[in-house]
Amino acid sequence: MVRAVLAALGCAASAVALAGCITVPSAGPAHPATTSAGPPSYVDRLKAAPVDQPTGAPSAGTLPQFVTDSRNVACVFTTSRAGNLDQPWEPNNYDDGANAKAPTIPVVNCELASYPDPAPADVTDKCAGTFIGYLGGTALLTPDRVTYGGCRAGVTAAEASFGPDGTPSEAMSTVPVLGQGRAMEADGYRCAALDDGVACANLATGLGFFVASGSYELLGPGHRAPAG
Repeated sequence: MVRAVLAALGCAASAVALAGCITVPSAGPAHPATTSAGPPSYVDRLKAAPVDQPTGAPSAGTLPQFVTDSRNVACVFTTSRAGNLDQPWEPNNYDDGANAKAPTIPVVNCELASYPDPAPADVTDKCAGTFIGYLGGTALLTPDRVTYGGCRAGVTAAEASFGPDGTPSEAMSTVPVLGQGRAMEADGYRCAALDDGVACANLATGLGFFVASGSYELLGPGHRAPAG
């Protein structure tokens, strides 16, 4: 009897001892669920960029224009008639009498000193039926269209002025510098120096582009991911 009682007491003591050694794991604080919304689009970043110049229509005087601090991208807010740009940096046919009755369309035109080739899907001109000479280095935004590249012989005005062997022309040497992250806008378009390049868009429609020395992207409905 005594032996049975002692055995029972021993078991109880062992149970208490074991109970004191066991640590019951408790659930730690729940980690909040993380969401990956991705980086903001260039259009969203353009909307948030501080504007250095208020909206205004291109006039007969000095056209709103800028160059990045790297001197790789130069842009001008200008107009087009019958496909001819009022381009202050190089000869053009904008003022030809044959274009006098053509509608005047507000546009943004950017040129690069160093640039990627256009992707085959972005080649939009047969270059007078030759299919030769469609080069990168230019971007054009109109109210209903955005293009990268075009038919030309030779270098861009930006390349001639700021490229490896370039010498700034009188017109290009006076183009004001737009600081990184700052924006300029005119006639419904906004451009900003972003990511070592320039993004421009019509903020109402989302149509636009991003251009840099190593890549470009056409923005808006029907356009694809970055190239380069």
